[in-house]
Amino acid sequence: MDKPLRKIDHMMWDVNMPNSLVTITGMMTFDKPLSIQKLTDIIQTRLLKFERFHKRVILKNKKPMWHVDETFNLASHIHHIALPEQGDYKILQKVISDLISQPLDESKPLWQVHLIDNYNGGSVVVWRLHHAIADGIALVKVVFSLTGTTRAESLRMDMPDEVLSNKKHSFKEDFTQLLHTGKDIYHEAQELLNNPAHLKDALSESWDITKELGRLFFGESVQGTIYKGELGYSKKTAWSEPLPLDVIKKIGKQHNATVNDILLALITGALRRHLIKHKQALDKCIRVVVPVNIRKKDEQIRIHNKIGMLSIELPVHIKESSKRIAYIREKTELLKHSIEPVLIYNLLNILADVIPTSLEQKFSDFIGTKIAGVVTNVPGPRNVIYMAGVKVKDIMFWVPQTSPLGIGVSIISYNNRVCLGVVTDVNLVSDPDTIVKGYYKEFEVMQKMLNEKK
Repeated sequence: MDKPLRKIDHMMWDVNMPNSLVTITGMMTFDKPLSIQKLTDIIQTRLLKFERFHKRVILKNKKPMWHVDETFNLASHIHHIALPEQGDYKILQKVISDLISQPLDESKPLWQVHLIDNYNGGSVVVWRLHHAIADGIALVKVVFSLTGTTRAESLRMDMPDEVLSNKKHSFKEDFTQLLHTGKDIYHEAQELLNNPAHLKDALSESWDITKELGRLFFGESVQGTIYKGELGYSKKTAWSEPLPLDVIKKIGKQHNATVNDILLALITGALRRHLIKHKQALDKCIRVVVPVNIRKKDEQIRIHNKIGMLSIELPVHIKESSKRIAYIREKTELLKHSIEPVLIYNLLNILADVIPTSLEQKFSDFIGTKIAGVVTNVPGPRNVIYMAGVKVKDIMFWVPQTSPLGIGVSIISYNNRVCLGVVTDVNLVSDPDTIVKGYYKEFEVMQKMLNEKK
């Protein structure tokens, strides 16, 4: 039976454009080659238990509907290639950049998996998933449900049900962490939304937070940077080597800041260096949005979009690293219990009902004039995992490159290490690797401050 797309899923479908693809791309690297047959078996038995992965979108009376693909062929979704000779970072970067620039085939279910051999003697698995299927938090759970904490566990064919229900499963702690991300925000904000009188009082008492929400919709445009402008059709990805999470925690302790504060400060410093290289004015902050999970604490993650957004200013105009950290710490402390994510989530649900499809892209463009980009941070597994019998070395993902934002930044932690990903529109920014290099340099500065305190 056909089912209509849920409200925000529907909006994600509508705003997808050839130069602004609403597709989440992820990558796992392996030191050893991965078997295409074993990977196919895992996808066949685990991934396809989630119904949206064998459904495509059709239009009925101009409304998008999830429809079972009667001609579904798994081979159309799993692609196998090899890099020439001993493929290195530059060769893989070109392949992934080409993939991320291509729209998914809308005549089929909206996902692809690419097994890429011959990368530094091992393999790479690239996941491409349309945002209409679900948000990043839900898709992280889906992808990790295909893995295991041992080689044997990663080869089992009965894992999805256990991932969703077995309390003893070793991933439970990691997924619980994902669910906890927005618990305070959800409970506080939902109570306020259900009681308008309390909402009025809360807004009066939290005027600074209210102003943050107002700046997102009514603040000045940020059109003056290289990260804004008309998007083209070519995107470019870059990613870092992993940094040690233990050191980042020590840096945070030194500055009385959280790990997320330090990661935002690293990104801010990297963007500052990039803007300086391109001779951009550094007279004010740049505003970005951060996706936030707003599911209830004990809510089972379902495959759809349920996220809000926080907007935050990155102080690229501040020269000293320690002062940037202090600025970010102050801002994130203010926003810690902000009702902004749930307000935006509810607003998007309302708009999905009342805004005609023709205006949804205009609304997206309007919001885009107020922000420079998207920065997202996803906690991955804390310990080593395996895919189809092979140990996962590193994990990376990239946020959708949506109009009119020329840059997206993503952070993911795995096995006590942290990786940075950057995606840019080549029409606006052709050197995302420069941002990654700036990220390394900022880390060196923070490490030096840490060592000086010893």
